[in-house]
Amino acid sequence: MARFGISFQGDKSIEEYRALADIVEEFEFATVSVYQDLQFQPPWPALMQFAERTSRPLVGPAVVNPYLSHPILIAGHLATIDELSRGRAYLGVGRGAFLDAIGVEQPKPLVAMRECVELVQRFLRGDDDAYEGELFRAAAGTRLRFSIPGRALPTLIGGWGSRTLALAGEIADMAKVGGSANANSAPVFRERISTGARERGRLPEAVRLILGAVTVIDRDRKLAESIARRSVAMYVDVTAKLDPSFELEPGEREAFDSAMRHGDETAAGGALSADTLRRFCTYGTPVDIIAHMEELFAAGVDLFEFGTPHGRDEHEAVRLLGTEVLPYFEP
Repeated sequence: MARFGISFQGDKSIEEYRALADIVEEFEFATVSVYQDLQFQPPWPALMQFAERTSRPLVGPAVVNPYLSHPILIAGHLATIDELSRGRAYLGVGRGAFLDAIGVEQPKPLVAMRECVELVQRFLRGDDDAYEGELFRAAAGTRLRFSIPGRALPTLIGGWGSRTLALAGEIADMAKVGGSANANSAPVFRERISTGARERGRLPEAVRLILGAVTVIDRDRKLAESIARRSVAMYVDVTAKLDPSFELEPGEREAFDSAMRHGDETAAGGALSADTLRRFCTYGTPVDIIAHMEELFAAGVDLFEFGTPHGRDEHEAVRLLGTEVLPYFEP
């Protein structure tokens, strides 16, 4: 079973996504994800390129937020992705982050995620009975009026918290902790998933634990580290507060927060210690990345999703991951 996925930011041209999809197709990636981060492109146009131009991986958003997109719109996009990918779309739902910047509140995120999954899957199956949830509803006869999968899609729940991961254990096939590369926290995430699975009478191992984070691979370790530091700050600003096994040192936190308040993500990344950096991203030479992945898999991670920006030249970085990291873990 493939142990790696790859994910991309919504900041590229359609031609760039097509070129990256052709490279991804050369290797045994299990998943291809596109982020739905605020201030970047919506994931759907990019996902269409990966859906059309690859033949093996699951393809989906990581993750959509039900407070920004109604389930019927999510279902409509996914039906198209599933058609283009010839049956390989997945539904990725999460609470997300950065919504305070646009004044969007999320008063009941767990209810929203659960009902979003239920309603999206109903639309994709073709179930047009009335749906009456706490937050979402659909009148009898409401359906997608074009080609649909006619089945439920694999489901991914994204998040860090105990209740979110327990929800994944209840209803999802995959649970993704985005922005983490911390092997020490993996057993905690696994137990949170198991709690929800056991309450629903499911086998905990039926839910794959996915970690994903900023990835920078290069023959030059120092260059990889410098790129990783510039790239990871916006995520650490959110995820460092969520990690169950780690806290920034007081001086480190003060320097990081000060740089972020001034909008200097480069300085913020530079304020992080090497130990902190490795908990929130993976970087270095192929040998460095392999060693980090071995730690994560030994800690209970089922799949690691290599996150943007991948390297100084993204095309070559994806090839380097495919030619020197993936083969090391082949059975």
